[in-house]
Amino acid sequence: MSKKEHRVSKRYAKRQFNTVGLLLIMYALAVLIVPYFLHMYLVSEDSIIVHDEMLYYGLYFIIILFGTLIPFFVMRKIFKIPFKKINRNFSATFVDLFVQTIVFFTICIGLTYVSNILFSYLGMQGKLISSIGFSYDEANLDNALYVFMLIVVTPIVEEYAFRGVLLNVLSKFGKTFGLYAMATIFALAHLSFVEMIPAFIMGVELGKTSLRYKSIQPTIFIHMLFNGLIYALCVIPASITKYMAYGIAAIVTIAAYLILSGRYERIRIQKLRSNRITNIVFFSRPAIIIAMLLMVLDSALFLFFN
Repeated sequence: MSKKEHRVSKRYAKRQFNTVGLLLIMYALAVLIVPYFLHMYLVSEDSIIVHDEMLYYGLYFIIILFGTLIPFFVMRKIFKIPFKKINRNFSATFVDLFVQTIVFFTICIGLTYVSNILFSYLGMQGKLISSIGFSYDEANLDNALYVFMLIVVTPIVEEYAFRGVLLNVLSKFGKTFGLYAMATIFALAHLSFVEMIPAFIMGVELGKTSLRYKSIQPTIFIHMLFNGLIYALCVIPASITKYMAYGIAAIVTIAAYLILSGRYERIRIQKLRSNRITNIVFFSRPAIIIAMLLMVLDSALFLFFN
């Protein structure tokens, strides 16, 4: 890693991080907070939109698409991140990406199970990682638009925003810092406290993949496969649900084999001492704190009022 990345003054870093924070506030309001209260209003008014799935998911499709793309597009322009820098062609094969997907999926399944146990003492229950801005309680997995959003739109939008723009912006202050700061924001943006632990690890692993290949193309592909596996598990007919455990066990066994056989390549990011100072500056910025609190508020609203 170039030393040039760390030769910036605290004053400069504070100014840059406040700009990032303001745009994250815009994102949190547009995609998390406003949609929640809009949903509550539509339900209270018994709006026709609530009863028409295509209208309902169509509305949320527009909110999530533009609510995510606009603030992160502005962020990319302000920090002068060329689109070609985040969308380069990469050399990984389908097998390489499939192997990473299986391993990521297994890790997240395990962490979700552990997280469910820990949070169950607080009366909380989670599911497999869901799309930002949606919960499976609100989802109709038979709805074609929702499935399209889950498997196609969400991976593209989230990878562009978090691994494409945010990671590249924060990595200017150190790749290790950028990786874990991005993963923290990504985890907080999920609706459930239970999902935050596996979402954080997923953010880290996808971030490493993006840094390794210098592109979001492989992470979009992995994210699509990941969400596809989640969808497949969720739509298993009730008559064979009891066999789901065997399917998960098979995936875990395959993942263990891939790791032990050396077919899974672990991506490492060099750690630097200066990251501690950068972390303190970043997480002490008022705009960053407000953005994070808005994300936590959304999770709290989802927990207590749904």
